[in-house]
Amino acid sequence: MPILKSGSERWRQEVFHLNERNRNAQLARFFQHNPIEDPLYLKKYVKEHPDNKMAWYLLGREYTAQGKLAKANYCFAQAGEIYEAFEEQKISIDGPLPTAALQEAAAIKRHAAAMERKRGRKTRWLPLLALLFLLAVPAGKEVATSSDLPAAAEPATSPAAAAASAAAGPTARADGPLLYYADAKWGDKLQQIVAGGGAGGGKAVIMSAPDSADGKWREWHRTVRPLVSVAQADSVGGLALSAYQPQVCDCQLADGAPLTPAIQAWMQARETAAVLQSAMEAYAVRNGALPDKPEQLSQPYPNNLLPGVSPGMKEAFPEALKGLQELAKAKGSLPVDVLAEDAGNTSAAASVPQSQAASSSGQPKAATAPLKEPLRILIDTEKHELALVSGRFILRRYPVGLGGDKTPIGDFVISEKVRNPNGKSNGDFGSRGMTLSDTLYAIHGTNKPSSIGKDESHGCVRMQQADVEELYDMVPHGTKVTIGKGILPPAQPGEGGGEGQGAGRGDPKSAFGLPLQTKDDNPGKTYKWLD
Repeated sequence: MPILKSGSERWRQEVFHLNERNRNAQLARFFQHNPIEDPLYLKKYVKEHPDNKMAWYLLGREYTAQGKLAKANYCFAQAGEIYEAFEEQKISIDGPLPTAALQEAAAIKRHAAAMERKRGRKTRWLPLLALLFLLAVPAGKEVATSSDLPAAAEPATSPAAAAASAAAGPTARADGPLLYYADAKWGDKLQQIVAGGGAGGGKAVIMSAPDSADGKWREWHRTVRPLVSVAQADSVGGLALSAYQPQVCDCQLADGAPLTPAIQAWMQARETAAVLQSAMEAYAVRNGALPDKPEQLSQPYPNNLLPGVSPGMKEAFPEALKGLQELAKAKGSLPVDVLAEDAGNTSAAASVPQSQAASSSGQPKAATAPLKEPLRILIDTEKHELALVSGRFILRRYPVGLGGDKTPIGDFVISEKVRNPNGKSNGDFGSRGMTLSDTLYAIHGTNKPSSIGKDESHGCVRMQQADVEELYDMVPHGTKVTIGKGILPPAQPGEGGGEGQGAGRGDPKSAFGLPLQTKDDNPGKTYKWLD
């Protein structure tokens, strides 16, 4: 059974059956076999997380076992409704707290204030509380309502949809698990899932993209992976916890392979939504209004924002359009004004009602989260790599050929997109080209694949054919391009050629692609990019 990492302490996992009959026995067994003989561990936790009422309750239970009733009462008072739910009585503290308890409370508050200033640092304490929560919550015990669940706990869906569904808890779907995306605070999300009703008879999976080597990025291109799952354990309302990654526990990990198809489908849907929203925003900036129908995004050259729109885009378009319109309305501006200022900073599906079509994960099809920010291109001249990013997520990472000092440093935008810029797919510029800010510099293919990773161009950015064709389908006109030195994280140890690099996140057969539904070549022009 998993042993959740938290400093040097380790716990063995068992399938915790959450029912009223054995709750107290499980708590007693936890403290009996736990290497905690005093409340120092939980004291440290509540100092770092003073708003976690479950931790206060457990600390109060430990103080009670030691006969330190004054300190226990203070902890129970901080636990609030958690105490009342488990003890089935109101909190009652007779007389003032002793000086020692008050001094300890003040110390905790001072430490909490200091921790708040350091909120950015990583912590491994959250998994412990997630396990304790699973251990302690009896089946059917209402310890949280929908109003207790913050928007961050949404099961891969919009805030409005999360609020609408939280009262009844997540609903299991016959065609797959409920998928929740989380970054560092997956322990909090696990607690919220259980508090909201678990997986509703199915399986809820918390997943995350791995960190980059420097810790500044989330490497979506190396694939989103399952961390933990909660599932129905038996017919009496029990829940079982499974761990999938070594950073979660020192244990025999569960096999995540059965979850791969659902996670891959979820990732593809999020990428599709992000590309759709980027194209709609680009259309609004170019035309002064949002598109009325998806076909307007794939007009003939030079207005070929996208080569075509997929069935998934057509299905998601009404939701995305409504979300962008409501975003503009909320800001009191015309859509073009809002999008020109901060296009993509808010998910287009943020206001999509729960009744709209949703994917098997429970997330509206037009929802971009967690890829909420605009798609951008970063080109690192030191690493000879091009990355497609959204916020701190790296969606794709491609090897490229550059021109050394001939390649300009700075910020650009994609001002033109053209298919077969030399009139054929195997010319000097390959099968696709994207001009940078109306200059003679471009991102394009090449008939010299051996130049990838080297400085042999005259300043342009060369890409392999499969890579440039995928990028061409994902970025519309107006996409920002930044060229600089050392702007991408180093490769992970042992990656070699780069895990997840290239089209399809390392699998060209799974590359993002759109149908060709327009004429996006330009045979009347002879391109003279600097190659």
